[in-house]
Amino acid sequence: MTKRGIQAFAGGIILATAVLASVFYLTDEDQAAAVKEQKTVTEQDVNNYLDSKKMVSVNRDEYQKLLDSKEKSLSDDSSSDSKNKVKTYKLIIKDGMSTADVSAILEKEGIISSAKDFNDYVIDAGYHKEIRAGEFKVKSDMSFKKIVKTLTR
Repeated sequence: MTKRGIQAFAGGIILATAVLASVFYLTDEDQAAAVKEQKTVTEQDVNNYLDSKKMVSVNRDEYQKLLDSKEKSLSDDSSSDSKNKVKTYKLIIKDGMSTADVSAILEKEGIISSAKDFNDYVIDAGYHKEIRAGEFKVKSDMSFKKIVKTLTR
């Protein structure tokens, strides 16, 4: 590159910097504040949105009760099908395994009926970050809650 080319390049950079600086310092600050302004969402707005999508809202306690009843019905169905055949499995969780990996292993070994339901339960209940690596003894007659308590000790 020639001396003339380098001078032209440097002049372009100086010009671009001058344009950006003038825009930054000369624009009205109220315009920037107007962009930051946010509309507050009311409970009525949320309810209207849910109604338009034909959805419902449930608080955490009710949701937990629904999950527990679903778990109970799933365990009742599985226990009536297996006629009290309880399987015991030694689960080994290694560092880096996800809750989906653990769920898949438990389903494959017949400890739980649905890996998706168990994984959803673990995440919804907030235990997905508390499951520890190690060896655990789990049984097929254990509820999701008991399995999770065993895996988080």
